[in-house]
Amino acid sequence: MSVTTATKFADAAVDRRTAGLTERAARLRAQADDLGPVEAMTFRRRAAELELEAWALMVRSGTDVPIAA
Repeated sequence: MSVTTATKFADAAVDRRTAGLTERAARLRAQADDLGPVEAMTFRRRAAELELEAWALMVRSGTDVPIAA
């Protein structure tokens, strides 16, 4: 396998992982709207953690990463 092919596989894996993390974060935020205040805060905090994990994964992989929201 060439280096280019290996890089493409690695990039695809990072894309899938970050997409999964951000989708899960979005679902948690949506679910938080239907919960009590304590549970909602917990769900939103976990969503923020997942988004941070996705961002860190993109940084480590060398992907272009938005710095500010």
